[in-house]
Amino acid sequence: MKKIFLIFLYLSINPTICNSNFILLSIIKKIIGENKKNLVIGVIDRLSWIQVKPFFISYIKAHFKNCDCVIFYRGIKRKTLNRIRSLGIITFKIPKRYKRMKINNVRYKIYEDYLSDKLDKYNVVLHVDLRDTYFQKDFFKIYKNKKHFIGLALEDGNITDNISSSWMKNQYGIEIYEELKNKTIICSGTIWGTVDKFFELVKNIWKEIEKKSPYKYSIHDQTAEAYLIYHKKMFNDCIITSDIYSGPVMTVGLSNKNFSYDPEDNLLNSKGDIAAVIHQYDRKPNMVEIVNKKFINISENSILIDLIANKNNEEDYIFLKYIICIIIIIFIIIFFSRRIYLKQKELKKIIKSKEKRKGYKKVNILK
Repeated sequence: MKKIFLIFLYLSINPTICNSNFILLSIIKKIIGENKKNLVIGVIDRLSWIQVKPFFISYIKAHFKNCDCVIFYRGIKRKTLNRIRSLGIITFKIPKRYKRMKINNVRYKIYEDYLSDKLDKYNVVLHVDLRDTYFQKDFFKIYKNKKHFIGLALEDGNITDNISSSWMKNQYGIEIYEELKNKTIICSGTIWGTVDKFFELVKNIWKEIEKKSPYKYSIHDQTAEAYLIYHKKMFNDCIITSDIYSGPVMTVGLSNKNFSYDPEDNLLNSKGDIAAVIHQYDRKPNMVEIVNKKFINISENSILIDLIANKNNEEDYIFLKYIICIIIIIFIIIFFSRRIYLKQKELKKIIKSKEKRKGYKKVNILK
C-alpha cells in the first residue's frame, strides 16, 4: 500500500510525467466530451396544451442529445404543466414581479437571470417561440464544433414592412428608421449561439427594453435586437445568419414561395437539406395540416415510450464512454507504474554497483 501511495505521489509531482498526463487527460476529455450541455429555452404565457404540443412532441421526436429544455411559464393549467413535465422538460414559474410585463420583452431578463450562474454548464443555447415552432432534427449537431458565435434568423422582407417600420419609428425615431429601413428583418422568435454570446445579447436587449420603459406595450424586443445588430454593430465579427430558404432555421411567415418536402413531410431548404427548426408555420394552412398530422394527432403514450428508449440509449452511450475512460486511466497507471518500477530497479543496481566499488576500494586501502 505504501508503494502504491508513493507511486501516485511521484506521478503528481514529477514534471515530465505531469506533462504526459496532461496530454493523456486531454485525450480522455475528448473521449468523454466536455460534459457541457446544450440548451433549448423558451417561455409559455397563457397557452393550452394543444397550442404547445407540436413544439414539445417534435422536440422529443428529434432526439436531441445531451440537451436541457428549460421553459418558464405563467397562466397555464396544471394539466398542461404536468404533461410538459412528464416529457422531461425543466419548468420554472415566472416570478410575480414580472406579471405586468409583456412576455416577449421580460423573457430576456428571465434568461439573463437563469444563465448568469450557468455559463460553465452550457455550450450552445437556442431560444424559440413555442407557439409556432417545431423541430425536424437535432439542431445542435450543426454547430457542434463552432466557437463564440451568435445566430440570427432572417425573414423574407426588410424593415420597411408595415409592422417593423412602425415599431422602429415608435421606438427609435425617424432618423434611425431611415438608416435601417432597407436592412433585412431579424426575427426575435429564434436566437441561438454559444452561451457567452447569447448571454451578452439577451442582456443588451433587456437593457434596451428597460431603457425604453419596460411597462409599455409599444416596446418590441425585435426592434431592440435590430437596433443592436445594425446600428450598434454588435457581434459583427461572429454573426451567423440563417435565411428563410437555405439555412437550418426557416422563418416562413412572410414568404409567398412554395416549399419542398421529403416523403416523410419534412420541410426542405433550397439545398435539399431537412431544416432543423421551422418557425411561423401557423401562418401557412398547408403547414398547419402537416403539423397536425405529425404532432397533434399523435398518441402521447407512444412519445413517452420513445422518450424512455432514447434516454436508455443515451445512458448506454455515456456509460460506454466512461468505461473507455476507466480503461485508459488504468492503462496510464500501469504504464507509469512500470516506468517508475524499472527506474527504481535500475537505480538500485547503480547503488549496489557503487557500494561494491566502495567496498573494493576499502579492501585495497587496508591491504
